[in-house]
Amino acid sequence: MSRQANFSEIPIISLSALGRGDEAEAATIEAIRRASEEVGFFYAKDHGVSDGLTHDIFTQCRRFFELPKEQREQLRLSNSACFRGYLSVGERGANLERPRDLLESLNIGPELGADDPFVQAGKPLHGGNQWPAGLPGFKETLLAYYAGMEAFGQRLLQGFALAAGMPRDALDAQYRKPLTQLRLLHYPAQQAIVDNMLGARAHRDVGLFTILLQDGVGGLEVCNAAGEWVVAPPVPDTFVINVGEMMKLITNDHYASALHRVVNRSGRERYSVPFFFNPDYDATLSALPQFIAANEASRFKPIHAGEHMFNFYRNLWPSAGSTAASTPAPTVAAP
Repeated sequence: MSRQANFSEIPIISLSALGRGDEAEAATIEAIRRASEEVGFFYAKDHGVSDGLTHDIFTQCRRFFELPKEQREQLRLSNSACFRGYLSVGERGANLERPRDLLESLNIGPELGADDPFVQAGKPLHGGNQWPAGLPGFKETLLAYYAGMEAFGQRLLQGFALAAGMPRDALDAQYRKPLTQLRLLHYPAQQAIVDNMLGARAHRDVGLFTILLQDGVGGLEVCNAAGEWVVAPPVPDTFVINVGEMMKLITNDHYASALHRVVNRSGRERYSVPFFFNPDYDATLSALPQFIAANEASRFKPIHAGEHMFNFYRNLWPSAGSTAASTPAPTVAAP
């Protein structure tokens, strides 16, 4: 059961003052801090991302999922050594106990050529993407949107740093060559539960934070502190920002990484485009000292971001044979 959210639970925050260094920005930073501690989610308005960019990404999203299934299957994620490509409805990785999702997706990462030093060195999770043939403008539009999200994410990263009581650029060093990820998601129209699948299972995101663009159909739900599922309806001209598990780690559990899910009750197809703002492969993340009380230990052990994400993806999605890993997969979940 779910109930409609009111915005005291999932606030709408204007980002127009972010970056100005004045009293208005200070109020914005305080709103981000409160939302991060109390909810783990907020709507971002006045974000500076153009309407044309958001319109175009949805156009390309529909174009891709309207391709014949055999064309989409040519881009199967299991072809890729870095988890890029197409996933059909209900696919899962090494963890066969994980509930399946009633959605299909195309996963895109930073577009790196064969001459990139990290690709040449064989560093995991670095490489190129799989692109469909016969969709003029598709790759160009996705890469333009990707660049827009990277710039927006960098502004938000500095906002989160300020909200945590740090200098504006304190987290920038973890984002020199980040493992960001863009996903195009398509939820088929659903009249009833299908093989125990209801959109996207309840989960928490693995990275620092996520920037979600959702269409007007709705279906996103967030679990509040009382254990109630709260509907997060589409709000025009906003993105949904949610705190991830890595942010929870570095703030020593002061920021909330909230459970969320998608239940497509509309009877219509749903599209959404999340952008996961994940750090560099070699970033080491640990609880920041200002979040550790005197004479107390951190609640979390430090993690190597790239190894953590690699094992997480292996747990979640099918792997190419060359990416088999023997280290244990983490227990957190991601969309």
